[in-house]
Amino acid sequence: MLFLCLAAAAELRLPAFFSDHMVLQRAVEVPLWGFAAPGARVTVRASWSGAVPLSARADACGRWQVALATAEVRGPGELVIECDGETRTLRDVLVGELWLASGQSNMEWTLGPGVGNGVGGWQEAVASSADPELRYFEVANAVAPAPLDDVQGEWKLASPETSGHFSATAYFFARALRRELGVPVGVIASEWGGTPAEAWTSAHGLSEFPEFAPGLARLTELARDPAGAGARQEQALEEYWRELTSFELRVNSIDRDVTLPATFEQHGEEAFDGAGSYLREVTLPAVWVGQELVLELGPIDDRDQTLWNGERVGGHEGTGDWQTPRRYVVPARLVRATNTLTVRVLDTGGLGGFHGGAGSLRLVRGGETFDLSGTWKWRRGESMATLGWPPSLETVGPWDPSALSNAMIAPLEPAALAGVIWYQGESNRDRHAQYRKLFPALIEDWRARFRRELPFLFVQIAPFGYGGDTGEAFWLREAQRETLSLPQTGMAVTMDIGDPADIHPLEKRLVGERLALLALEQAYGRELVSSGPAFRALRVEGARLRLEFEHGAGLTTRGEPLRHLEVRGADGVWHAAEAGLEGSTVVAWSAAVPAPVAARLGFGAADRTNLWNAAGLPASSFTSEAPAGDAR
Repeated sequence: MLFLCLAAAAELRLPAFFSDHMVLQRAVEVPLWGFAAPGARVTVRASWSGAVPLSARADACGRWQVALATAEVRGPGELVIECDGETRTLRDVLVGELWLASGQSNMEWTLGPGVGNGVGGWQEAVASSADPELRYFEVANAVAPAPLDDVQGEWKLASPETSGHFSATAYFFARALRRELGVPVGVIASEWGGTPAEAWTSAHGLSEFPEFAPGLARLTELARDPAGAGARQEQALEEYWRELTSFELRVNSIDRDVTLPATFEQHGEEAFDGAGSYLREVTLPAVWVGQELVLELGPIDDRDQTLWNGERVGGHEGTGDWQTPRRYVVPARLVRATNTLTVRVLDTGGLGGFHGGAGSLRLVRGGETFDLSGTWKWRRGESMATLGWPPSLETVGPWDPSALSNAMIAPLEPAALAGVIWYQGESNRDRHAQYRKLFPALIEDWRARFRRELPFLFVQIAPFGYGGDTGEAFWLREAQRETLSLPQTGMAVTMDIGDPADIHPLEKRLVGERLALLALEQAYGRELVSSGPAFRALRVEGARLRLEFEHGAGLTTRGEPLRHLEVRGADGVWHAAEAGLEGSTVVAWSAAVPAPVAARLGFGAADRTNLWNAAGLPASSFTSEAPAGDAR
């Protein structure tokens, strides 16, 4: 390791997730570790293991570890850890099933209002959630340039007072396991919205990806010289914005009127990610002239730099503030009768612009307000393709390769886990060809770090109307589908419950329960159907194609024609297909394609397909064609 012992522990310390109310994995030897003075002897006694304690000596870095045998199932017990006269007693410890939940915002989305506004049926789910044997540990968001040894968080018991703050997907997953297994279930949730897979993969796991080498080298430098690297990053960000502001001298379109508050998309820029400038002339009452004012602009997605009469009065130029309402002080010396207000906005992806409600744009003077909503001038600047990604204001951010792995996964190693549930992929959509290698590399990386072939169960990204999508969402889903070639993996399909207008579908109960079905089959040996129809093969039968499926018993479209199925001939042109269901196969044809050779389902980013099996589980989108690398 590059970074050995930054500071040896001077007193007995345990990782945050080894604490009261924790859940330990049953029927295994659980690694239990902590920190003490180098060379100190530590003893660990479990209330269920008799009178003989376990013993370990702290190494030169102060870390110690024991292997604690757990029972098949155990009700509340205690762990007592002692070292040089210090004692830590962990109370109300359960032995059952312990899962790790991770990913981006669809995993982070909470059951009740919190991250989002709650999911479908959240009020009833929260009200009925009291269960002292369903427990949850939320890892606080953090980034780091090198692996950390601890996280922040605490164990919570499921109850109407706490469950609304749980990950909705993880809650419904755990609840389903509790009902089926009848044992305690704990979830460690480590997730962060909008983050890419490479941020969750260790530096070692990314070693076969040369494109991440510069970012990893920067984090290595930061870990060695934080002050110097931080100063260089800040200077780089200033230079980026200095260059960005010059777009007003080389605009791609003339000024036009728009109505605010609104996003880029709401004034006709659906496929645009990049910089844009909003300008408004503000004529104030005479009594406001020469007075200090507060400028409120509501949340701006993603970043802004705000000028009053040409002078910067505020800005959020760094990462992660897209939900933060802007509130800037305008000095009295700048306030004239007629003023120019300019808000430069940088949208790095997804929605961009002003997304506050009515009344969010205003000036405030004492108890008086001046409304700034209405007509502004909009000037479109350079796209992200031209500008490039901005340097992080933070020296390390949640999009940096390995940054989340270092801070939110490494401290959990080598905890004994039953498996992993994962919901991520949207942030890698534009790099789907890379994801075909990156996602399996992440899985193998985590398995190596947790020292077993963990069941890794993931959610395929749902239909959503990404602006300007030309197949990227489809090919990302294909990359996920191909990952099923790894052993001990399973995919929960969401083609039937996505929301074309919302990247965060509110039907999280079915997502969690579908993951639980996969777990029951793969981790617990239940004989059941855990997958929807999975495309297996295509046969050409004259003017028709026959599509064969695994798990295809009882194929149904529930009385409707099969949607979003296409076929093509040798000319490569796709046409909508008609279809019939015959047993566990689909027969497809099109009058426009007399000699079909290939078929695909659900190619559109927002296509909600309607093919299920008798178990009520949906088919994934698919193509019968072999992957064609980056050219896809």
